[in-house]
Amino acid sequence: MRLREKLRQKLMYKLSDEELSLLPRGFQTIGSNIIMRLNEEILDKKKLIGEAYLELLPKLKGVYLNSGRIEGRFREPEKIEFVTGVDNPLVIHKEHNVKYKFDITKVMFSKGNINERKYLAQLVKKGEIIVDMFAGIGYFSLPIAKNAQPSRIYSIELNPVSYEYLVENVRLNKLEDTVIPIQGNCKDKVLELYNSGIRADRVIMGVFPAPKDYIIEALLLLKDSGTIYHYEGVALKEEMHLLFEEFYEIAKNQNISCKLMDQRIVKSYGPHSFHIVNDILVKKK
Repeated sequence: MRLREKLRQKLMYKLSDEELSLLPRGFQTIGSNIIMRLNEEILDKKKLIGEAYLELLPKLKGVYLNSGRIEGRFREPEKIEFVTGVDNPLVIHKEHNVKYKFDITKVMFSKGNINERKYLAQLVKKGEIIVDMFAGIGYFSLPIAKNAQPSRIYSIELNPVSYEYLVENVRLNKLEDTVIPIQGNCKDKVLELYNSGIRADRVIMGVFPAPKDYIIEALLLLKDSGTIYHYEGVALKEEMHLLFEEFYEIAKNQNISCKLMDQRIVKSYGPHSFHIVNDILVKKK
C-alpha cells in the first residue's frame, strides 16, 4: 500500500473525511527528519499527522513543517518549524559521494535538484576553472569537485550562515585544494576575480529568480576560447525561451555571441511553472 493510504488508515478515526482528503501526497526527508507541507485547513492537526508519520516510519526521528518559501536576499527558508519527535535540525545529507552538513531551519536544500547536481558534474572536463555564483552550501561546487577533475572552483556565497556551512563542507569532503569559498556579493566578488586575472571555463548561475542583473558581471569571466554559462530560472513551459533570450540580448549588447547548447526542465516549481536550466556557450565576437 502507498504510504499515503497507510497514513489515511492510521488517522481515519481521528480526522474527518474532508480532512483525510487533504493529507499530503508526500514529504521530503533530510537526514533522519521529515519535512512536510500541509493544507492550511489541517494545520491544527499537524502534530497528530507528524506522530502518525513517525509510527509508520520508525527509522525517522523528527517531523518539521514547512509553511513558507525561500525568501529574501539570503535565500533562507521563511518558516520551518519543529512539530514532533526529536528536535535536531542539524543534518548531514549524503548524495553522489558528497556530504552536505547544514541546519534545515536556516538553509535551503532541494532534493528535487539531485539529478541536476549529478548531471552538471558529468559535463565538467578535466582541468576546468569554474566560478560558482550563488554557491550556497556547495550544492554544485562539492559534487563537481568530488566527482570530476576541475582545476579550481571559486564558490561565491553572500549568506553568512550558508557560507559557514560551505567552508565546513569543503573541509568535511576534503576538497580544500580544489574549492575556494568566497563570501560576499557576486557582483563585487566576480569583479575582484576578473581584476585578479581569473577567467572561467564554466560559470554557474543557479539562483531564483533568474539572475538577470548579474549577467554583465558574469560575462567578465569569459575566456578567449569561450565559456559555458549555466543560467537558471523559473518560467512557464511555453515561455522557456525567454530565459535564453534575456541572456542573449545582454550579451549581444556587450558584443558577445551566444549559442544555446541545451535547455532542460529540472522540476516543477508551481502551477504551470518549471525550474529551467540553460547551458549557453558564450564567445567573443
